[in-house]
Amino acid sequence: TVQPWQKFTVHPEKCSSYRFRFISSVDLHCPIQVSIEDHNFTVIASDGEYIEPEENVSSLTLTNGERFDILVDVSGHEERAYVIRFGGAPGEFANCKDMSAIAFLQYGHSKVDQKLEPNYSESINVPGRHINPLPTIELPSDQVPVPVSDLHSIHTLDHQGPADKTFYLQFGDGDNGANVNNILFDLKTITTPLLAQEEDQNQAALCDASYAEEGLICNPSLDKHSCACQNILNVKTGDVVEMFLINPDLEVPIAHPIHLHGYFFNVLGSGSIPAENPMAFIRQKNEEGNIERNLDNPPRKDSIQTIPGGYLLIRFYADNPGYWLMHCHISFDVIEGQVMVVKVGDRSEWDIPEDFPECGTK
Repeated sequence: TVQPWQKFTVHPEKCSSYRFRFISSVDLHCPIQVSIEDHNFTVIASDGEYIEPEENVSSLTLTNGERFDILVDVSGHEERAYVIRFGGAPGEFANCKDMSAIAFLQYGHSKVDQKLEPNYSESINVPGRHINPLPTIELPSDQVPVPVSDLHSIHTLDHQGPADKTFYLQFGDGDNGANVNNILFDLKTITTPLLAQEEDQNQAALCDASYAEEGLICNPSLDKHSCACQNILNVKTGDVVEMFLINPDLEVPIAHPIHLHGYFFNVLGSGSIPAENPMAFIRQKNEEGNIERNLDNPPRKDSIQTIPGGYLLIRFYADNPGYWLMHCHISFDVIEGQVMVVKVGDRSEWDIPEDFPECGTK
């Protein structure tokens, strides 16, 4: 705990509404619930992308890498200091459970009690609308969950036609570590930069593309890499790419927070999955045209928590050529190999100077 607690001073006579941006910089499985004493607020953006304002919100949850922008109306409040509450989401597998901190929303020159101690129970039991709650916990009966898939961008979706490329990605934790389709990304086999020295890439270390494209689970006894390889997803520049982020509700139901570099993606929808063969179930539903999609104004993000026992459907337009990392934002899971690389286009489409130095050269 770091004290004195931070204070944010507002002057209602000068400005009636203040904008705050909350940023989650945690590296464990540590969703954080945020609320402000006696203040509801309006959520206007997520990950820097504007959404249709969600008004009368009492609390929101941020997971690894997420950012939320809110507007706080400070008119009509008593001039005093109000507590801004931060509480680690409850749940058996949440690393910040029972941990809390506070800051102060200080009106004018009102007194701030720096001896005040955080109250964990108060931080996680705020009645009202709760944006982006951890999906593995049972919320208090007086909280109303608003998942990210229920948010709406202020922009319409540009590319509404069928996807050119679809990937089925199942996130899990096995005996060998956190994985995607039971594949561990073997970081040790990358010895030169993929972007600058693609020609030096170890082709023998590449994973079979069928696991992600066909929604298959890697079997270590049958796979030539024993399911430890370079998990690279190939798309063409200009492709409309869809990804199903599938998270079975296994013995360790962790809502893996997934981050994609180089792009924002649209969250088209979500739903439940069966316990048996969830990827095959989702692929069949998708190919039969039975997956509902918000193709009008889906929210845009670059980080999102997956749903144990469910799926998320995301989409992006591949207009930024290069190699882009996609990974769980829990540090231990990255180290273990819950990582992919999305390759967009080919070397002729990224501008590398002719005299660009190579690894091992002076």
